[in-house]
Amino acid sequence: MDYLMETIQMIEWKSILLVLAILALDIFILKVIEKGSNLHPELKRKLFHVSMGIVMLTFPFIFTNFVSVAILGVLGLMAMIALKNTKLKDTAGTILYSVDRESFGEIFFIFSVFIIFYWAHGDKILYSIPILILTFADSAAALIGKRYAKTNLAQYNEDTKSLEGSFTFFVVAFMATHVPLLLFTSTGREECLLIATIVGFNVALIEMISHGGNDNLLIPLTAFAFVSTHISYSVDKLRMNLLLIAIIYVLVLIADKVKAFSKLAIVEAIVIGYLTITLYGIYALIIPFIMIMTIMRFPKRRECEKDNTYDMRIVETNVLVPITICAVACIIHLKEQLFMTYVTTYAMAMIVNSYVRFKYYIKMSEMQSFIWALAKGVAFIFIPGLIINWYQFGNNVAYYKLIAMVMSMILSDALIYHKKKNVENEEILISNGYMHMKIVMLFTIILSGIELAEYFL
Repeated sequence: MDYLMETIQMIEWKSILLVLAILALDIFILKVIEKGSNLHPELKRKLFHVSMGIVMLTFPFIFTNFVSVAILGVLGLMAMIALKNTKLKDTAGTILYSVDRESFGEIFFIFSVFIIFYWAHGDKILYSIPILILTFADSAAALIGKRYAKTNLAQYNEDTKSLEGSFTFFVVAFMATHVPLLLFTSTGREECLLIATIVGFNVALIEMISHGGNDNLLIPLTAFAFVSTHISYSVDKLRMNLLLIAIIYVLVLIADKVKAFSKLAIVEAIVIGYLTITLYGIYALIIPFIMIMTIMRFPKRRECEKDNTYDMRIVETNVLVPITICAVACIIHLKEQLFMTYVTTYAMAMIVNSYVRFKYYIKMSEMQSFIWALAKGVAFIFIPGLIINWYQFGNNVAYYKLIAMVMSMILSDALIYHKKKNVENEEILISNGYMHMKIVMLFTIILSGIELAEYFL
């Protein structure tokens, strides 16, 4: 009870009310402007986005504890839900919801702000850079892209992304990183340039592959990850990391000869590659690279597969679970404990995708597809993962964990066998990709639970 009373007393109600009042005034001013002019819906949305971001940049100066920001976040979420789902949508809600597309951007924005505030632990620079990028780079890219876009990078059913908008994003993100580091930290000049280049380039790529408003979550979280890790690197390591980005790009282009990717899928592969190195280490990149290089080999790609091109969202369904494991392992400092879980996620993805390929394109029987898909996942992903685990961490995996991992691979194979039992033809569809991801996610959660329970209990 005493702890609860102390927590309540710590809540900075005046600051919370001040922020809510400013945001309400912001909506009122934008409504006045809306009535007096014919503003484009996207421009109204971005004006609110920028003004909201500017207000949230003040948080490290007016809030001293996370509880206050969390309460403000809950109130903000309630306000956004009310604006979207009540009669307010036709009045105050037109500022945000007159754009003709489904987006959860504002909700993601609020989530990202209080996550970054919590992670920053009072460090104003670590908090400010991701919010600056989210506030200004994202808005500038959207507006320039709408007005001057000539080169569309999207293919198939991917969201429209322009080269002009992405370049604008990079420039603004570079400045939003470089200026604070140069002026308000002791980071050297060359280090500032290298960090800003790496951060700006990577978050620009992330913006290119985002959709449904999830850029408001992905951009600040990944910007925070890059800045917080790279700010302590030596200049030699930063130079090497910049070189690594170029190497990853070359490797992805080589892999593209084996398995056809759309332009944005190539971008996503580059981002995931560098993010994997940042969160885990370069050794963790070996597993996804093996998967890319072997998934369309052994056996060789058939003539009927020549036109199969994998877009950004299909790639996303294969990398979202393992990159989440990377992030969790990095945040809670359990890289060694979760490495084989990370490996097994890719092995299961290999098995599920290989089963579909063997059955529908190689024309094997269902039982042959089951056996060979499992064998391929174990041989090309799981066994190399065990070798990397032993070489990197110098330990052996407990027998009961090995059994759990092998059972996960067998059961993921069995599930896709069951799901495709009465399906005569297979198409490369995002719905199929998400179904495959759910199978991998199910067993990944179980494996992660086993590892975490042993560690914490």
